[in-house]
Amino acid sequence: MKKFLLLAVPCLLFALSGIQAFGVYLFSLHEYYTVSYQPGDYAPSSRQLNNPYRGWYHIYGYALSDTQPPNMEEIQKTIAKDENQLVLLEINLRDYPDCDISPAGISQLESLLLAWKDAGRQLILRFLYDWNGKAKESEPKDISVIKRHMEQTAEVINRHTDCVYLMQGIYVGNYGEMNNSDYISRENVCELANHLASVIDPSVFLSVRTPEHYRIINRTNEPLPAEDAFSGTAAARIGFYNDGMLGSESDLGTYGDSPFAPTADYTGKGTRSEEIAFQNTLCHYVPNGGEAVLDNAYNDFPNALKDLRAMHVSYLDCGYDLAVLDKWRNATYHAAEDTERANGVESCSDAEAGCFEGMDGYSYIGAHLGYRYAIVSSGFSFDTFRSAKATLSVTMENNGFSVGYRRFNSVITILKADGSICDTIIADTDNRTWKNGETVTWDVPLDIHAYGNGDFQIRYRLIDPATNRRISLANETAFTSHGYLIGSFTITKNLQKISAIPEDSEIPQP
Repeated sequence: MKKFLLLAVPCLLFALSGIQAFGVYLFSLHEYYTVSYQPGDYAPSSRQLNNPYRGWYHIYGYALSDTQPPNMEEIQKTIAKDENQLVLLEINLRDYPDCDISPAGISQLESLLLAWKDAGRQLILRFLYDWNGKAKESEPKDISVIKRHMEQTAEVINRHTDCVYLMQGIYVGNYGEMNNSDYISRENVCELANHLASVIDPSVFLSVRTPEHYRIINRTNEPLPAEDAFSGTAAARIGFYNDGMLGSESDLGTYGDSPFAPTADYTGKGTRSEEIAFQNTLCHYVPNGGEAVLDNAYNDFPNALKDLRAMHVSYLDCGYDLAVLDKWRNATYHAAEDTERANGVESCSDAEAGCFEGMDGYSYIGAHLGYRYAIVSSGFSFDTFRSAKATLSVTMENNGFSVGYRRFNSVITILKADGSICDTIIADTDNRTWKNGETVTWDVPLDIHAYGNGDFQIRYRLIDPATNRRISLANETAFTSHGYLIGSFTITKNLQKISAIPEDSEIPQP
């Protein structure tokens, strides 16, 4: 009898548990969702985008002086007339050749930066001692004075990194262009460039006149590897300002006339094709810009377009050289004649090219300086039963000549039918990696369970956190307070009687 009871009790319990499990198997109600998604309209636009850190710029020169300070009233009038986002300020320090910049001079520098900053401009700064092509006569006689001036100006600049985008040069040379100076030996260039990099905030980009200067300063014959990009080091911050751009086969001495021969001290210039290839790699990570000069075959519109793309040019002077700029104004863009696009070389899509058909060359170049982002497509996937998780996929295209070198925030906003905000998500994507001529797809997880039933919109904003400016996209779709329409979806929550089955089994579809 004892043996019977010992066997019977477990068997009875097992039978009861089986009945309980069987009951759940028969009668469980399972919650599931149906979601329908409608993508937005992503038609490309040819409009000019007045976005920060790219485009045309004017040059304005100011001399810091204890006796003739800049006229702030006239400066305000100048600011009001300038419609560009970028501006190049040349700051002349000729009044301080053998001493510190005075407190009055430092105050004037602060006032200049604040005036342009308050107008919402991004600044390119070039400090120099010469506007007359006679740098050796006006520069300090001791390199320690130049380094001290770097330290003093850095104290002001570092308070305004939200508007100071990049700095050109190392304070020496005719017109600040690192030539015809007593401080352009390999040793002096390294000393001044490294000192400037050490005192200027790492968020500010630096620029040198030629690729040779870059190699000398960074002691390498190779451009920056991708894994070191945007790291804040000197090598990751130094780009180029080429004021001889497209001016001749050598860009007026920027390049050499014989193949590059690496040397132990990293001096030497390569041919045009070699140096443009160097820039093609490096300038995915650092800005490149300057002046297009001297009407010649190299700046004919088709040739200019090819090289501006390859060098990833993001900013150009709109006041000089007018002979070149007017030549571009009289040229016409035809997609069928865009040989780089036809060959698939870092160019634009057929749809994007088509909307520019017939545009004048100057406007086409202006529209493509720097980055030019556009939404291409979107997708929506979801797990109906188990997790109620969805994934939004957004594909974007960069049709500009370069990337955007400062990181922006990609903000996704989910709106209910009444316009109220249901969810806000910062997407895990870095616009600095959206290379020109390429598309990129990034995903955003969405918690459908938290949204409930109803109709929803997905809107997208690209925001520069430094200036709190929104970045305009090259799409025809209208921008609202919550951004561009990515798409819309409808959620319906349902209950279905299904069998309880193991987690790894296939779930019957509704």
